[in-house]
Amino acid sequence: MSEACRHLDDERLLIALYGAGKEEDSAHLQACPECAARLRRLEGRRAAWLSAPAPAPDASRLRAQREAVFRQIERSRRPLWVAVRAGALACAILAAVLLQRPAAPPAEMAAAPALSDQQLFEDLATMIARDTPMAAEPLMALFTPQAEMEMQNQ
Repeated sequence: MSEACRHLDDERLLIALYGAGKEEDSAHLQACPECAARLRRLEGRRAAWLSAPAPAPDASRLRAQREAVFRQIERSRRPLWVAVRAGALACAILAAVLLQRPAAPPAEMAAAPALSDQQLFEDLATMIARDTPMAAEPLMALFTPQAEMEMQNQ
């Protein structure tokens, strides 16, 4: 049987029912009376289900669910476990505070010479006066022609 003669499966029919089908599925539905009838039956069932009133909730079932939730809440409120958890958390925080040591500064920062205010001002003025920020120069180098780069390197 060729691909064009195959009927749509249930999944593709459901997708078509909700309007998300492919164009080829729509074309098949227009050409195939059997698939179109199956789609109409699905549409009828969907319309009947949507128009039917929702069943009233069962009061005894809701009460049983509520009681089960309250029992679970009461089980989780055991004071001994709450105290154990709080004590473990306090011990962990205390250990973290006592064992925490500040990291030593990096070697390059410790050995770096102190800059004067005048040198810092001159460096900032030079950076502000530049057309292209220093951080962007490697990126800009990607777009310069190779001949210009060779001339700059000489």
